[in-house]
Amino acid sequence: MNRYDLAKSGVPALFALLSLSATAGDYGKTVINDKAPVAESNWCDLFKKNTLYEGDGFVRKVKFKGRYHGQWISQTETADTLAGTSGYHEYQHRRFRLGTEISFAHDLKLTASINIADGSGGVSNHGLTYGPFFDDWDELNLEWAPSEDFYILVGKAKQKITIENETSSNNILTIERSPIVSSVISNKPWGVAVGFKALGLDHEIGGWVAGGDRDSTGDRYDWADFDSRGSFTYRTSFDLNEATEIHFDYQYTNNSGGLVNPRGTADTNLGANFEHVVALGSKSEFGDFGLITDLIFAANGNDVGDLLPAGYDSWGLVILPYYNITDKLQLVARYAYMSEGREQRPQRYTLPRQSVENYHTFYAGLNYYICGNNLKLMAGYEYATGERYLNRGDIDTSSWILAVRTSW
Repeated sequence: MNRYDLAKSGVPALFALLSLSATAGDYGKTVINDKAPVAESNWCDLFKKNTLYEGDGFVRKVKFKGRYHGQWISQTETADTLAGTSGYHEYQHRRFRLGTEISFAHDLKLTASINIADGSGGVSNHGLTYGPFFDDWDELNLEWAPSEDFYILVGKAKQKITIENETSSNNILTIERSPIVSSVISNKPWGVAVGFKALGLDHEIGGWVAGGDRDSTGDRYDWADFDSRGSFTYRTSFDLNEATEIHFDYQYTNNSGGLVNPRGTADTNLGANFEHVVALGSKSEFGDFGLITDLIFAANGNDVGDLLPAGYDSWGLVILPYYNITDKLQLVARYAYMSEGREQRPQRYTLPRQSVENYHTFYAGLNYYICGNNLKLMAGYEYATGERYLNRGDIDTSSWILAVRTSW
């Protein structure tokens, strides 16, 4: 049976209902903006009526989970020595995931989620009508958490490096993450993570494999390839005072100093593009005002084309203040810098994606929480400016974005 026969058979939809989840790696502690406004309307409770089963046996609870994120973008980009000014105006399907979260006796929880086809398998990059229903695994893992101070997670999950990345896409305060963060993170590899408390700190240690294999038909299921190269992560955090929490993250990916793709012979690279990534960040809340920061250094990047050489280094920072104007309306701003790397979202370029240096991005937006993070509207403007790598001219991008985010 090929992937189209599988989609037509209805098996994926049934499988998604019974055994998948879209929690996007909610294991561990960190949640940004956990004080986001909660709507008073009773109809908002519909988002929480997703429990399919509750019982006292080995299976305690089954939840149907999902998310849909869409956005309209009006973009203009100018690059010296290229095609001049170009742009587009269109609606894009950003994320569509379905799944399940199953709680068992003995403090066990199964999380499984799939990415619904978003165009990556067809001629369009922005529609949900191309490619198979089951595009690929988002996450598939089993967690044992006998207490709030200890857990073990095994399977496909997020390496939560940097504060922006460790925050679920349901909860991030900007429509897209910053270019420096998007450049250094991994793509949810398979592995084992252990979290615990010690010496007044929260810790997580993880061991991972950086490659994933497709099935015999070429579908992107990204099953773990244990012949690929390895990755290691360490995270810790502590409360500096009542208002501020400090985070330190380290990520290692075996790429031989940037000379070898860590996927090895696997079909897909699930690891980071850099051998070493170090991030020092903070989260602060002072009443209705909050501040998130990250200082990031990355060493020995892979050759990703467009003149970025193997073994290049990059560093950057993220400064993200926000203010809760009312119980539902929130003002957000962000400045981010990247010394070298590739352009990342929110720009979906009409010009080829560029390798850049001295790259600055400025974001300002409003978030309206209709039903908290279960249903919200986001509006933002981002201006990005820098130089094409090796002094090949300036590049400037302007993006207006309107987004809807829903999850259950």
